[in-house]
Amino acid sequence: MGAPDREGPARLAVLRGLDEGKYSMPQVALAKMHYTERARAILSDARDMLGGNGIILDYHVARHLCDIEAIDTYEGTDTVQTLIVGRDITGYNAFAPAPPVPAHH
Repeated sequence: MGAPDREGPARLAVLRGLDEGKYSMPQVALAKMHYTERARAILSDARDMLGGNGIILDYHVARHLCDIEAIDTYEGTDTVQTLIVGRDITGYNAFAPAPPVPAHH
């Protein structure tokens, strides 16, 4: 039996709060960033502890590393989520196209 999942209840609370409209998009973005970063760190440690076996599919670490990379890429956790938080803080919408630059004659 593995170590207890201490972050599981917090994850569920975030998901429930999102469903109930308790959290804003920037708060959800911060949660995604945090949990993705934690998962990558844990999986990296697991791979290191297993040495060469950490990349063998029999130990599932490599599969989970691929999964978290897919989540990071699909969700754009480090980039898109940062832009969502930044938009909330600064009011600048990095997702909107830049206004056209006037031509000089």
